[in-house]
Amino acid sequence: MARIVFPSPPVDSEQTRSFRTHASYIRAFRELALGDSRAEDAVVGLHNSAAPALFRADVASRSCNREQVLACLRRAWATARLLEHTHALAGDSEIIRLANSWGAVQSYYVLYGAAQALIVAEGGERPQMHEPTKRRYVDLWTTRSLQIAPWTLAATAPGTRLADADGILGGPKRSLDFDLHPWVAWQGEQAWDIAAKALRSTRQLLVEDRLAKRRREKLNAKKKQWRLNEEARATVGRKPAPEPKSVRLTSVERDTVTSGIRPATMADYLYRLRIKANYEDVTVFSNGPASDGEATEVSADLVAVTSATLLVHELRIAAIIGVDELVKAMDLVLQHSSGESSGGMAHRRDLHDRLS
Repeated sequence: MARIVFPSPPVDSEQTRSFRTHASYIRAFRELALGDSRAEDAVVGLHNSAAPALFRADVASRSCNREQVLACLRRAWATARLLEHTHALAGDSEIIRLANSWGAVQSYYVLYGAAQALIVAEGGERPQMHEPTKRRYVDLWTTRSLQIAPWTLAATAPGTRLADADGILGGPKRSLDFDLHPWVAWQGEQAWDIAAKALRSTRQLLVEDRLAKRRREKLNAKKKQWRLNEEARATVGRKPAPEPKSVRLTSVERDTVTSGIRPATMADYLYRLRIKANYEDVTVFSNGPASDGEATEVSADLVAVTSATLLVHELRIAAIIGVDELVKAMDLVLQHSSGESSGGMAHRRDLHDRLS
């Protein structure tokens, strides 16, 4: 088969800028979850630090539709394993560029399935659409007394209760540097600044979308009134007035719209990535990287983020349905598969098993 050749894009091309920005955002989420390592000891560290807060015995008596919980989890596990195996098989070849376009989509659906499993485990109805699931994700992680970044990190309106002066919930209790460019050689604690920037820019897209919708509504109302006025003008023989083409929102109207927008979380960011890779710019992950190595780094970070996301959701679910039931469900999946990545399902299964 002929080798696929991706020419190196200009460093200032729109796709390169977009790719590098999102690569930095994804890396920041991975570092908040696992530190600067993707090795198994980082996953062990996350399990050890998160278990005391998430694996709580006081929720074990809750009733829920356990089969539906496990069905949601199985979908998330299957998607995560596809992501892991694709990364392992593609390695640092040019195929990883193409795989990342779907990997961005898969990463969202891993979180989507895990979040729905936890919603049902806590006694709720499984949401049938994306927006209700993302809205419930806020309730699952950001409105509770948990501090487990990046899942509890969110961007909201400044002045919101419990948020810092910049509107960040679950932040590091310090001022964040939103002027830090995603492309600089940031490291360590600066992952907070980059991740918060990702969430704030994601929420801004929600704000702009809602403002656009409100302007359309206002314009439609104005046109409706214009038509009524034109009928009245015609009856008395007056000259037609021009049809309104645009409207402006007042500051009060803008404030009303923006204040009602919920916090933006990692679920919203991954959904944003899904839309970008699947609809808005389907070649950003194939044409954006300057090298196959850059693409491989993003793939590895997506794998690490999804595995860590599954781990924290599994811990909370295990506290409700029991470790034994969770491990049994994982074993049923693992017996039909081979190969395993660092921090993958088999590794998480063994970590959870130690809790019983």
